[in-house]
Amino acid sequence: MTDPRAALQELFGFAEFRGPQEEIIRHVSAGGDALVVMPTGDGKSLCYQLPALLQNAVTLVVSPLIALMEDQVAALRRRGLPATCIHSMLDRAQRDSRLRDVQAGAVRLLYVTPERFRVGGFLAALRSVEVALLAVDEAHCVSQWGHDFRPDYRRLGEVREQLGSPPCIALTATATPTVQQDILAALDMKTARVFHTGIERQNLFLAVHHAESIEEKVDTVLARITALGGPGIVYSAIIRDLHDLEDRLRRRGFDPIVYHGKLSANERKLHQEQFLATRDNVILATNAFGMGVDKPDIRFILHFQIPRTLEAYYQEIGRAGRDGRGSYCELVYLEEDVSIQRSFTEWANPDQAFLTQIVQHLAGLGERLNSIDSDALRDTFLVKQKHDGRVDTCLRLLRAGGCIDGELGLDAVWLRTPAPHEIAEWLPDDKRKRDLMGLLQMVQYARTPRCRKAYIHEYFGFADQPDACGACDACLDPAAWLDTHLPPAARQPIPRHVAASDRAPGNTPVQRGDWIEVRGVGPCAVKRVHLHGKRVSVDVEVARDLSERTFDLGRVRWRTVDPGS
Repeated sequence: MTDPRAALQELFGFAEFRGPQEEIIRHVSAGGDALVVMPTGDGKSLCYQLPALLQNAVTLVVSPLIALMEDQVAALRRRGLPATCIHSMLDRAQRDSRLRDVQAGAVRLLYVTPERFRVGGFLAALRSVEVALLAVDEAHCVSQWGHDFRPDYRRLGEVREQLGSPPCIALTATATPTVQQDILAALDMKTARVFHTGIERQNLFLAVHHAESIEEKVDTVLARITALGGPGIVYSAIIRDLHDLEDRLRRRGFDPIVYHGKLSANERKLHQEQFLATRDNVILATNAFGMGVDKPDIRFILHFQIPRTLEAYYQEIGRAGRDGRGSYCELVYLEEDVSIQRSFTEWANPDQAFLTQIVQHLAGLGERLNSIDSDALRDTFLVKQKHDGRVDTCLRLLRAGGCIDGELGLDAVWLRTPAPHEIAEWLPDDKRKRDLMGLLQMVQYARTPRCRKAYIHEYFGFADQPDACGACDACLDPAAWLDTHLPPAARQPIPRHVAASDRAPGNTPVQRGDWIEVRGVGPCAVKRVHLHGKRVSVDVEVARDLSERTFDLGRVRWRTVDPGS
Protein backbone atom coordinates (compact mmCIF):
# COMPACT_ATOMS: atom_id res chain seq x y z
CA MET A 1 0.00 0.00 0.00
CA THR A 2 1.51 3.30 -1.11
CA ASP A 3 -1.43 5.73 -1.13
CA PRO A 4 -1.46 7.73 2.13
CA ARG A 5 -5.22 8.35 1.97
CA ALA A 6 -6.04 4.66 1.58
CA ALA A 7 -3.58 3.80 4.36
CA LEU A 8 -5.11 6.42 6.65
CA GLN A 9 -8.52 4.77 6.33
CA GLU A 10 -7.33 1.17 6.48
CA LEU A 11 -4.72 1.45 9.26
CA PHE A 12 -6.08 4.24 11.45
CA GLY A 13 -9.78 4.40 10.56
CA PHE A 14 -9.75 8.12 9.66
CA ALA A 15 -11.50 9.41 6.54
CA GLU A 16 -9.60 12.70 6.20
CA PHE A 17 -6.25 14.21 7.09
CA ARG A 18 -6.11 17.26 9.36
CA GLY A 19 -4.35 20.48 8.39
CA PRO A 20 -1.03 19.85 6.60
CA GLN A 21 -0.74 16.18 7.66
CA GLU A 22 -1.05 14.80 4.12
CA GLU A 23 1.49 17.25 2.71
CA ILE A 24 3.96 16.40 5.49
CA ILE A 25 3.46 12.65 5.04
CA ARG A 26 3.98 12.79 1.27
CA HIS A 27 7.11 14.93 1.73
CA VAL A 28 8.62 12.58 4.31
CA SER A 29 7.64 9.44 2.37
CA ALA A 30 9.54 10.85 -0.61
CA GLY A 31 12.70 11.07 1.49
CA GLY A 32 12.55 14.73 2.53
CA ASP A 33 13.55 16.13 5.92
CA ALA A 34 10.93 18.06 7.86
CA LEU A 35 10.57 20.18 10.98
CA VAL A 36 6.95 20.12 12.15
CA VAL A 37 5.75 22.73 14.66
CA MET A 38 2.14 21.91 15.44
CA PRO A 39 -0.04 22.58 18.51
CA THR A 40 -0.56 19.82 21.05
CA GLY A 41 -3.40 17.52 20.02
CA ASP A 42 -3.29 18.36 16.28
CA GLY A 43 -1.91 14.99 15.19
CA LYS A 44 1.89 15.26 15.00
CA SER A 45 2.45 11.52 15.63
CA LEU A 46 0.58 10.50 12.49
CA CYS A 47 3.12 12.47 10.44
CA TYR A 48 5.78 9.81 11.10
CA GLN A 49 3.65 6.78 11.98
CA LEU A 50 1.92 6.60 8.60
CA PRO A 51 5.14 7.00 6.53
CA ALA A 52 6.71 4.27 8.68
CA LEU A 53 3.94 1.84 7.79
CA LEU A 54 4.21 2.66 4.08
CA GLN A 55 7.88 1.63 3.94
CA ASN A 56 9.55 -1.77 4.09
CA ALA A 57 12.11 -0.69 6.69
CA VAL A 58 12.40 0.55 10.27
CA THR A 59 11.42 4.02 11.48
CA LEU A 60 13.37 4.91 14.60
CA VAL A 61 11.39 7.18 16.94
CA VAL A 62 13.20 9.08 19.70
CA SER A 63 10.86 10.00 22.55
CA PRO A 64 11.71 11.63 25.89
CA LEU A 65 9.64 9.52 28.29
CA ILE A 66 9.28 5.76 28.75
CA ALA A 67 5.61 6.10 29.75
CA LEU A 68 4.92 8.16 26.62
CA MET A 69 6.48 5.64 24.26
CA GLU A 70 4.76 2.72 26.04
CA ASP A 71 1.37 4.42 25.53
CA GLN A 72 2.04 5.07 21.85
CA VAL A 73 3.27 1.54 21.20
CA ALA A 74 0.26 0.07 23.01
CA ALA A 75 -2.11 2.18 20.89
CA LEU A 76 -0.41 1.05 17.67
CA ARG A 77 -0.41 -2.61 18.67
CA ARG A 78 -4.12 -2.45 19.52
CA ARG A 79 -4.59 -1.63 15.84
CA GLY A 80 -2.42 -4.59 14.91
CA LEU A 81 0.45 -2.39 13.75
CA PRO A 82 4.10 -3.59 14.08
CA ALA A 83 5.58 -1.33 16.76
CA THR A 84 7.76 -1.89 19.80
CA CYS A 85 9.99 -0.01 22.25
CA ILE A 86 13.27 -0.74 24.01
CA HIS A 87 14.08 0.95 27.31
CA SER A 88 15.73 0.54 30.71
CA MET A 89 12.59 -0.66 32.53
CA LEU A 90 12.68 -3.93 30.54
CA ASP A 91 14.89 -6.80 31.63
CA ARG A 92 17.81 -7.93 29.47
CA ALA A 93 15.88 -10.82 27.92
CA GLN A 94 13.01 -8.55 26.89
CA ARG A 95 15.35 -5.97 25.36
CA ASP A 96 17.25 -8.65 23.42
CA SER A 97 14.02 -10.25 22.19
CA ARG A 98 12.64 -6.96 20.91
CA LEU A 99 15.92 -6.10 19.21
CA ARG A 100 15.88 -9.47 17.45
CA ASP A 101 12.36 -8.71 16.20
CA VAL A 102 13.67 -5.44 14.76
CA GLN A 103 16.59 -7.17 13.06
CA ALA A 104 14.25 -9.84 11.66
CA GLY A 105 12.08 -7.22 9.98
CA ALA A 106 9.03 -7.81 12.19
CA VAL A 107 8.94 -4.17 13.42
CA ARG A 108 8.24 -0.98 11.50
CA LEU A 109 8.26 1.51 14.40
CA LEU A 110 10.94 1.26 17.09
CA TYR A 111 10.66 3.73 19.99
CA VAL A 112 13.66 4.55 22.20
CA THR A 113 14.75 7.33 24.56
CA PRO A 114 17.83 9.35 23.53
CA GLU A 115 19.76 7.83 26.46
CA ARG A 116 19.49 4.39 24.79
CA PHE A 117 22.25 5.35 22.35
CA ARG A 118 24.70 5.50 25.26
CA VAL A 119 24.21 1.75 25.85
CA GLY A 120 27.14 -0.20 24.47
CA GLY A 121 26.39 -2.11 21.28
CA PHE A 122 22.92 -0.67 20.67
CA LEU A 123 23.88 1.70 17.88
CA ALA A 124 26.00 -0.99 16.24
CA ALA A 125 23.02 -3.36 16.32
CA LEU A 126 20.83 -0.76 14.61
CA ARG A 127 23.39 -0.33 11.84
CA SER A 128 22.63 -3.94 10.82
CA VAL A 129 19.11 -2.94 9.72
CA GLU A 130 17.83 -0.33 7.30
CA VAL A 131 16.57 2.75 9.11
CA ALA A 132 14.27 4.46 6.63
CA LEU A 133 13.35 7.42 8.85
CA LEU A 134 14.52 9.03 12.08
CA ALA A 135 11.65 10.72 13.95
CA VAL A 136 12.59 13.05 16.81
CA ASP A 137 9.55 13.72 18.99
CA GLU A 138 9.49 16.69 21.39
CA ALA A 139 12.32 18.10 19.30
CA HIS A 140 12.63 21.29 21.38
CA CYS A 141 14.63 19.08 23.78
CA VAL A 142 17.43 19.21 21.17
CA SER A 143 17.94 22.94 21.57
CA GLN A 144 20.04 24.57 24.26
CA TRP A 145 17.70 27.56 23.90
CA GLY A 146 14.56 25.46 24.38
CA HIS A 147 12.60 25.20 27.62
CA ASP A 148 13.35 21.52 28.24
CA PHE A 149 16.89 20.94 26.96
CA ARG A 150 18.06 17.32 27.25
CA PRO A 151 21.80 16.83 26.62
CA ASP A 152 21.30 13.36 25.10
CA TYR A 153 18.98 14.88 22.51
CA ARG A 154 21.85 17.12 21.44
CA ARG A 155 23.82 14.05 20.29
CA LEU A 156 21.14 12.87 17.87
CA GLY A 157 22.88 14.59 14.96
CA GLU A 158 25.87 12.27 15.54
CA VAL A 159 23.53 9.30 15.91
CA ARG A 160 21.86 10.14 12.62
CA GLU A 161 25.23 10.32 10.86
CA GLN A 162 26.28 6.93 12.27
CA LEU A 163 23.03 5.41 10.99
CA GLY A 164 23.86 6.56 7.47
CA SER A 165 22.03 9.91 7.59
CA PRO A 166 18.47 8.66 6.99
CA PRO A 167 15.70 11.20 6.34
CA CYS A 168 14.65 12.95 9.54
CA ILE A 169 11.41 14.44 10.83
CA ALA A 170 11.56 16.56 13.99
CA LEU A 171 8.33 17.44 15.78
CA THR A 172 7.40 19.86 18.56
CA ALA A 173 4.46 21.91 19.76
CA THR A 174 6.51 24.92 20.86
CA ALA A 175 9.58 26.42 19.23
CA THR A 176 10.62 30.03 18.80
CA PRO A 177 12.45 30.94 15.57
CA THR A 178 15.78 30.65 17.45
CA VAL A 179 14.92 27.16 18.71
CA GLN A 180 13.79 26.08 15.23
CA GLN A 181 17.14 27.09 13.74
CA ASP A 182 19.02 25.33 16.53
CA ILE A 183 17.06 22.10 15.94
CA LEU A 184 17.80 22.21 12.21
CA ALA A 185 21.51 22.80 12.81
CA ALA A 186 21.89 20.15 15.55
CA LEU A 187 20.17 17.45 13.46
CA ASP A 188 21.97 18.49 10.23
CA MET A 189 18.68 19.29 8.46
CA LYS A 190 19.89 22.19 6.33
CA THR A 191 17.47 21.49 3.46
CA ALA A 192 14.46 20.53 5.62
CA ARG A 193 11.03 21.96 4.96
CA VAL A 194 9.51 23.70 7.96
CA PHE A 195 5.81 23.09 8.51
CA HIS A 196 4.48 25.56 11.07
CA THR A 197 0.73 25.52 11.58
CA GLY A 198 0.68 28.43 14.03
CA ILE A 199 -0.21 28.33 17.69
CA GLU A 200 -3.74 29.68 17.77
CA ARG A 201 -6.19 27.77 19.99
CA GLN A 202 -9.43 29.72 19.76
CA ASN A 203 -11.19 27.63 22.40
CA LEU A 204 -8.70 28.51 25.17
CA PHE A 205 -9.30 31.56 27.37
CA LEU A 206 -6.12 33.02 28.89
CA ALA A 207 -6.10 34.96 32.15
CA VAL A 208 -3.74 36.09 34.92
CA HIS A 209 -4.76 36.73 38.53
CA HIS A 210 -2.34 38.86 40.56
CA ALA A 211 -2.31 37.65 44.17
CA GLU A 212 -0.83 39.40 47.18
CA SER A 213 -0.27 36.32 49.38
CA ILE A 214 -0.19 32.52 49.48
CA GLU A 215 -3.62 32.58 51.12
CA GLU A 216 -5.05 34.58 48.22
CA LYS A 217 -3.52 32.13 45.75
CA VAL A 218 -5.13 29.18 47.53
CA ASP A 219 -8.48 30.99 47.74
CA THR A 220 -8.27 31.74 44.00
CA VAL A 221 -7.58 28.10 43.11
CA LEU A 222 -10.43 26.99 45.38
CA ALA A 223 -12.81 29.50 43.77
CA ARG A 224 -11.84 28.44 40.24
CA ILE A 225 -12.16 24.69 40.71
CA THR A 226 -15.48 25.21 42.51
CA ALA A 227 -16.86 27.42 39.74
CA LEU A 228 -15.37 25.74 36.67
CA GLY A 229 -15.81 22.07 37.48
CA GLY A 230 -13.55 19.35 36.20
CA PRO A 231 -11.61 17.72 34.94
CA GLY A 232 -8.69 20.10 35.40
CA ILE A 233 -4.98 20.42 36.17
CA VAL A 234 -3.32 22.69 38.75
CA TYR A 235 0.44 23.01 38.11
CA SER A 236 2.97 23.86 40.82
CA ALA A 237 6.74 24.27 40.45
CA ILE A 238 7.66 22.91 43.91
CA ILE A 239 6.63 19.54 45.32
CA ARG A 240 6.48 20.88 48.88
CA ASP A 241 4.03 23.60 47.81
CA LEU A 242 2.04 21.02 45.86
CA HIS A 243 1.51 18.95 49.00
CA ASP A 244 0.65 22.07 50.99
CA LEU A 245 -2.02 22.92 48.41
CA GLU A 246 -3.27 19.34 48.56
CA ASP A 247 -3.64 19.54 52.36
CA ARG A 248 -5.46 22.89 52.13
CA LEU A 249 -7.90 21.53 49.54
CA ARG A 250 -8.53 18.39 51.58
CA ARG A 251 -9.36 20.49 54.61
CA ARG A 252 -11.97 22.19 52.41
CA GLY A 253 -13.53 18.86 51.48
CA PHE A 254 -11.91 18.11 48.11
CA ASP A 255 -10.16 14.87 47.16
CA PRO A 256 -7.56 15.85 44.52
CA ILE A 257 -5.28 13.47 42.67
CA VAL A 258 -1.56 14.27 43.03
CA TYR A 259 1.32 13.63 40.60
CA HIS A 260 5.04 14.44 40.80
CA GLY A 261 8.41 12.85 40.15
CA LYS A 262 9.10 11.73 43.72
CA LEU A 263 6.07 9.45 43.92
CA SER A 264 6.75 5.77 43.36
CA ALA A 265 6.34 4.51 39.80
CA ASN A 266 3.29 2.60 41.01
CA GLU A 267 1.66 5.75 42.40
CA ARG A 268 2.43 7.80 39.30
CA LYS A 269 0.90 5.16 37.04
CA LEU A 270 -2.17 4.76 39.26
CA HIS A 271 -2.77 8.50 39.62
CA GLN A 272 -2.40 9.11 35.88
CA GLU A 273 -4.91 6.32 35.18
CA GLN A 274 -7.30 7.79 37.76
CA PHE A 275 -7.15 11.21 36.11
CA LEU A 276 -7.58 9.83 32.60
CA ALA A 277 -10.67 7.95 33.78
CA THR A 278 -12.28 10.86 35.64
CA ARG A 279 -14.99 13.10 34.23
CA ASP A 280 -14.83 15.63 37.04
CA ASN A 281 -11.76 15.54 39.30
CA VAL A 282 -8.67 17.76 39.55
CA ILE A 283 -5.03 16.70 39.53
CA LEU A 284 -2.33 18.70 41.32
CA ALA A 285 0.93 18.22 39.45
CA THR A 286 4.45 19.39 38.75
CA ASN A 287 5.59 19.66 35.14
CA ALA A 288 6.48 15.94 35.37
CA PHE A 289 2.84 15.34 34.41
CA GLY A 290 1.24 15.90 31.03
CA MET A 291 3.59 15.04 28.18
CA GLY A 292 1.76 12.48 26.05
CA VAL A 293 -1.36 12.48 28.23
CA ASP A 294 -4.22 12.21 25.77
CA LYS A 295 -7.30 13.45 27.64
CA PRO A 296 -9.50 15.57 25.36
CA ASP A 297 -11.96 16.98 27.94
CA ILE A 298 -9.69 18.98 30.28
CA ARG A 299 -11.79 22.05 31.14
CA PHE A 300 -9.24 24.15 33.01
CA ILE A 301 -5.51 24.48 33.66
CA LEU A 302 -4.37 26.67 36.53
CA HIS A 303 -0.75 27.56 37.28
CA PHE A 304 -0.26 27.95 41.03
CA GLN A 305 3.29 29.19 40.36
CA ILE A 306 4.77 30.89 37.34
CA PRO A 307 6.46 28.59 34.76
CA ARG A 308 10.00 29.35 33.68
CA THR A 309 9.28 30.15 30.02
CA LEU A 310 6.42 30.95 27.69
CA GLU A 311 7.24 27.77 25.76
CA ALA A 312 6.67 25.65 28.86
CA TYR A 313 3.52 27.60 29.71
CA TYR A 314 2.05 27.28 26.24
CA GLN A 315 2.82 23.57 26.05
CA GLU A 316 1.12 22.97 29.40
CA ILE A 317 -2.04 24.95 28.64
CA GLY A 318 -2.12 23.20 25.26
CA ARG A 319 -3.29 20.08 27.10
CA ALA A 320 -6.68 21.73 27.70
CA GLY A 321 -9.69 21.58 25.42
CA ARG A 322 -8.49 19.10 22.84
CA ASP A 323 -12.14 18.21 22.23
CA GLY A 324 -12.63 21.71 20.81
CA ARG A 325 -14.83 22.90 23.65
CA GLY A 326 -14.02 25.94 25.77
CA SER A 327 -11.31 25.63 28.42
CA TYR A 328 -10.09 28.18 30.96
CA CYS A 329 -6.35 28.73 31.54
CA GLU A 330 -5.16 31.03 34.31
CA LEU A 331 -1.82 31.91 35.87
CA VAL A 332 -2.15 32.74 39.58
CA TYR A 333 0.76 35.17 39.83
CA LEU A 334 2.57 36.06 43.04
CA GLU A 335 5.62 38.28 42.60
CA GLU A 336 7.77 36.33 45.05
CA ASP A 337 7.29 33.11 43.04
CA VAL A 338 9.59 34.53 40.37
CA SER A 339 12.54 33.82 42.70
CA ILE A 340 11.71 30.10 42.56
CA GLN A 341 12.15 29.99 38.81
CA ARG A 342 15.20 32.27 39.04
CA SER A 343 16.82 29.62 41.26
CA PHE A 344 15.86 26.83 38.85
CA THR A 345 17.44 28.82 36.01
CA GLU A 346 20.68 29.28 37.96
CA TRP A 347 20.79 25.58 38.84
CA ALA A 348 20.30 24.59 35.21
CA ASN A 349 23.26 26.77 34.19
CA PRO A 350 26.40 26.03 36.20
CA ASP A 351 29.34 27.86 34.73
CA GLN A 352 32.24 26.11 33.00
CA ALA A 353 34.49 26.59 36.04
CA PHE A 354 32.03 24.75 38.31
CA LEU A 355 31.78 21.78 35.94
CA THR A 356 35.57 21.71 35.62
CA GLN A 357 35.87 21.58 39.44
CA ILE A 358 33.42 18.65 39.54
CA VAL A 359 35.44 16.77 36.91
CA GLN A 360 38.75 17.44 38.68
CA HIS A 361 37.31 16.28 42.00
CA LEU A 362 35.97 13.03 40.50
CA ALA A 363 39.22 12.35 38.66
CA GLY A 364 41.18 12.94 41.85
CA LEU A 365 39.23 10.27 43.72
CA GLY A 366 40.88 7.48 41.75
CA GLU A 367 39.67 4.10 43.03
CA ARG A 368 37.51 5.89 45.62
CA LEU A 369 35.21 7.03 42.80
CA ASN A 370 33.03 3.99 43.44
CA SER A 371 32.74 4.71 47.16
CA ILE A 372 30.80 8.00 46.87
CA ASP A 373 27.29 8.85 45.74
CA SER A 374 25.66 12.00 44.41
CA ASP A 375 24.66 13.07 47.93
CA ALA A 376 28.32 13.07 48.99
CA LEU A 377 29.18 15.12 45.90
CA ARG A 378 26.50 17.67 46.81
CA ASP A 379 27.84 17.86 50.36
CA THR A 380 31.29 18.69 48.97
CA PHE A 381 30.24 21.44 46.56
CA LEU A 382 27.02 22.82 48.04
CA VAL A 383 27.81 24.05 51.52
CA LYS A 384 24.83 26.36 52.03
CA GLN A 385 22.14 25.46 49.49
CA LYS A 386 21.62 21.70 49.66
CA HIS A 387 18.74 21.93 47.18
CA ASP A 388 20.95 23.64 44.58
CA GLY A 389 20.67 21.54 41.42
CA ARG A 390 23.97 22.44 39.76
CA VAL A 391 25.70 19.16 40.74
CA ASP A 392 22.86 17.15 39.21
CA THR A 393 23.04 19.23 36.04
CA CYS A 394 26.79 18.57 35.78
CA LEU A 395 26.32 14.83 36.23
CA ARG A 396 23.65 14.78 33.50
CA LEU A 397 25.98 16.65 31.13
CA LEU A 398 28.83 14.23 31.83
CA ARG A 399 26.62 11.21 31.23
CA ALA A 400 25.25 12.68 28.00
CA GLY A 401 28.80 13.40 26.84
CA GLY A 402 29.88 9.81 27.46
CA CYS A 403 32.22 10.89 30.27
CA ILE A 404 30.49 8.95 33.06
CA ASP A 405 29.09 5.46 32.73
CA GLY A 406 26.91 4.31 35.61
CA GLU A 407 25.18 5.90 38.59
CA LEU A 408 27.31 7.18 41.48
CA GLY A 409 26.80 5.02 44.55
CA LEU A 410 24.89 2.34 42.63
CA ASP A 411 27.07 1.08 39.78
CA ALA A 412 30.72 0.51 38.98
CA VAL A 413 31.57 3.91 37.50
CA TRP A 414 34.29 4.92 35.07
CA LEU A 415 35.20 8.48 34.19
CA ARG A 416 36.57 10.10 31.04
CA THR A 417 37.83 13.65 31.49
CA PRO A 418 36.12 15.91 28.94
CA ALA A 419 38.17 18.28 26.84
CA PRO A 420 37.76 22.03 27.48
CA HIS A 421 36.01 22.47 24.12
CA GLU A 422 33.40 19.87 25.15
CA ILE A 423 32.63 21.74 28.37
CA ALA A 424 32.35 24.99 26.43
CA GLU A 425 29.92 23.35 23.99
CA TRP A 426 27.75 21.97 26.82
CA LEU A 427 27.67 25.26 28.70
CA PRO A 428 27.91 28.15 26.23
CA ASP A 429 28.53 31.50 27.87
CA ASP A 430 25.25 33.04 26.76
CA LYS A 431 22.87 30.19 27.73
CA ARG A 432 22.30 31.49 31.27
CA LYS A 433 21.56 34.95 29.92
CA ARG A 434 19.11 33.58 27.36
CA ASP A 435 17.35 31.47 29.99
CA LEU A 436 16.99 34.47 32.28
CA MET A 437 15.59 36.46 29.35
CA GLY A 438 13.07 33.66 28.86
CA LEU A 439 11.96 34.01 32.47
CA LEU A 440 11.75 37.79 32.07
CA GLN A 441 9.46 37.37 29.05
CA MET A 442 7.23 35.06 31.11
CA VAL A 443 7.03 37.76 33.81
CA GLN A 444 6.23 40.39 31.17
CA TYR A 445 3.40 38.17 29.91
CA ALA A 446 1.97 38.10 33.44
CA ARG A 447 2.20 41.88 33.73
CA THR A 448 1.18 42.99 30.25
CA PRO A 449 -2.03 45.01 29.83
CA ARG A 450 -2.11 43.97 26.15
CA CYS A 451 -3.95 41.08 24.53
CA ARG A 452 -2.27 37.98 25.91
CA LYS A 453 -2.61 35.95 22.72
CA ALA A 454 -1.06 38.76 20.69
CA TYR A 455 1.88 38.79 23.12
CA ILE A 456 2.37 35.01 22.78
CA HIS A 457 2.10 35.12 18.98
CA GLU A 458 4.78 37.78 18.77
CA TYR A 459 7.04 35.73 21.05
CA PHE A 460 6.78 32.74 18.71
CA GLY A 461 7.49 34.86 15.64
CA PHE A 462 3.97 35.53 14.34
CA ALA A 463 2.40 38.90 13.64
CA ASP A 464 -1.01 37.62 12.58
CA GLN A 465 -2.84 37.93 15.91
CA PRO A 466 -5.27 40.88 16.12
CA ASP A 467 -4.89 43.31 19.00
CA ALA A 468 -8.17 42.07 20.53
CA CYS A 469 -8.55 38.28 20.50
CA GLY A 470 -11.81 38.09 22.46
CA ALA A 471 -10.43 35.14 24.42
CA CYS A 472 -8.24 36.63 27.16
CA ASP A 473 -8.86 38.77 30.22
CA ALA A 474 -7.30 41.82 28.53
CA CYS A 475 -9.89 41.70 25.77
CA LEU A 476 -13.03 40.31 27.41
CA ASP A 477 -14.52 39.84 30.86
CA PRO A 478 -13.90 36.17 31.85
CA ALA A 479 -17.48 35.73 33.08
CA ALA A 480 -18.86 36.74 29.68
CA TRP A 481 -16.60 34.27 27.89
CA LEU A 482 -17.47 31.46 30.32
CA ASP A 483 -21.21 32.06 29.92
CA THR A 484 -20.79 31.51 26.18
CA HIS A 485 -18.13 28.78 26.01
CA LEU A 486 -18.47 26.92 29.29
CA PRO A 487 -21.93 27.65 30.76
CA PRO A 488 -22.78 26.30 34.24
CA ALA A 489 -24.94 23.53 32.79
CA ALA A 490 -21.91 22.14 30.94
CA ARG A 491 -19.62 22.03 33.99
CA GLN A 492 -18.99 18.83 35.95
CA PRO A 493 -18.77 19.71 39.67
CA ILE A 494 -15.54 18.51 41.25
CA PRO A 495 -16.40 15.87 43.86
CA ARG A 496 -15.88 16.25 47.57
CA HIS A 497 -14.30 13.37 49.50
CA VAL A 498 -14.68 10.23 47.41
CA ALA A 499 -15.43 6.99 49.22
CA ALA A 500 -12.66 4.41 49.01
CA SER A 501 -15.07 2.02 47.29
CA ASP A 502 -15.54 4.54 44.45
CA ARG A 503 -11.85 5.14 43.72
CA ALA A 504 -9.89 3.40 41.05
CA PRO A 505 -8.37 0.19 42.45
CA GLY A 506 -4.65 -0.01 43.01
CA ASN A 507 -2.31 -2.80 44.08
CA THR A 508 -1.64 -1.29 47.52
CA PRO A 509 -3.71 -2.00 50.64
CA VAL A 510 -4.37 1.72 51.24
CA GLN A 511 -4.49 4.82 49.07
CA ARG A 512 -3.94 8.52 49.54
CA GLY A 513 -6.88 9.95 51.49
CA ASP A 514 -7.63 6.75 53.47
CA TRP A 515 -7.68 6.70 57.26
CA ILE A 516 -5.87 4.02 59.24
CA GLU A 517 -5.49 3.32 62.92
CA VAL A 518 -1.96 2.40 63.97
CA ARG A 519 -1.59 0.54 67.26
CA GLY A 520 -0.13 2.83 69.91
CA VAL A 521 -0.58 5.91 67.71
CA GLY A 522 -4.29 6.13 66.91
CA PRO A 523 -6.12 7.40 63.79
CA CYS A 524 -3.96 8.73 60.96
CA ALA A 525 -4.77 10.29 57.58
CA VAL A 526 -2.76 8.71 54.74
CA LYS A 527 -1.03 11.46 52.76
CA ARG A 528 1.32 9.45 50.54
CA VAL A 529 1.87 5.79 49.66
CA HIS A 530 5.25 4.35 48.67
CA LEU A 531 5.81 0.93 47.09
CA HIS A 532 9.27 -0.62 47.60
CA GLY A 533 9.09 -3.95 45.80
CA LYS A 534 6.44 -5.83 47.82
CA ARG A 535 6.79 -3.52 50.84
CA VAL A 536 4.39 -0.64 51.35
CA SER A 537 5.11 2.40 53.50
CA VAL A 538 2.86 5.39 54.13
CA ASP A 539 3.36 9.01 55.14
CA VAL A 540 0.54 9.97 57.50
CA GLU A 541 -0.75 12.88 59.55
CA VAL A 542 -1.50 11.76 63.11
CA ALA A 543 -4.94 12.99 64.19
CA ARG A 544 -4.14 13.60 67.85
CA ASP A 545 -1.33 16.12 67.31
CA LEU A 546 -1.18 16.71 63.49
CA SER A 547 2.41 15.44 63.40
CA GLU A 548 3.71 13.69 60.28
CA ARG A 549 5.12 10.17 60.51
CA THR A 550 6.09 7.34 58.18
CA PHE A 551 5.15 3.71 58.80
CA ASP A 552 6.15 0.48 57.09
CA LEU A 553 2.80 -1.30 56.98
CA GLY A 554 4.51 -4.67 57.29
CA ARG A 555 6.07 -3.72 60.63
CA VAL A 556 3.20 -2.13 62.53
CA ARG A 557 -0.25 -3.24 63.64
CA TRP A 558 -2.85 -1.25 61.73
CA ARG A 559 -6.35 -1.32 60.28
CA THR A 560 -8.43 0.92 58.04
CA VAL A 561 -11.04 3.03 59.81
CA ASP A 562 -13.93 5.30 58.88
CA PRO A 563 -13.07 8.86 60.07
CA GLY A 564 -16.76 9.62 60.55
CA SER A 565 -17.46 6.71 62.89
